[in-house]
Amino acid sequence: MERVAPLEEPWSPDDAAEIGRWGHPEAGYEPLLLVRCLQRHPRLAHHTRALGESLYVDGRLAHRDRTLAILRICGRLGCAYEWGGQSAFWGPLTGVSEAECDALVTAAADDARWSTAEQVLLGAVDELEATGSWTERTWVALHEQLEDEQLMELLVVVGWYRTICTLCNAMNLPVVDWMRPWPGPR
Repeated sequence: MERVAPLEEPWSPDDAAEIGRWGHPEAGYEPLLLVRCLQRHPRLAHHTRALGESLYVDGRLAHRDRTLAILRICGRLGCAYEWGGQSAFWGPLTGVSEAECDALVTAAADDARWSTAEQVLLGAVDELEATGSWTERTWVALHEQLEDEQLMELLVVVGWYRTICTLCNAMNLPVVDWMRPWPGPR
């Protein structure tokens, strides 16, 4: 059971407008449990949405790279809720197969299924999670495929989704029916 009660309907007009701003315009799912919990703190929810949205709308990372990084950090943090939603919705939109989504939780960064560039990316996510930074070697390897702006964005994406995973895990948000189930024991 979630630790923070989600905002329940009927919502105020302001709450309904803010909740309705979250997510992809073509999303066919109900307002996210995370969003309804965050809306208990409207100012925090508003600022949280603005940053998260900018990573998709104004992002410079390739969509597949962004999704791989997000799913990897969700996997590293054991966040079944966010991983389940991201893999069910964004995986198909960005060309990340179900098997690849699962492997982002279960396989090593240097697994043969990943291209060399993807191995570098996933290894960088793992290193960032483990150490809070990148070695010079990792920076140089990433810089061979990404521009400075993309490198900074990757840092923000991983940090941002680390924050989202922390929220989801600490609030004990359960995976809901439209999300992909976690691949194996947690």
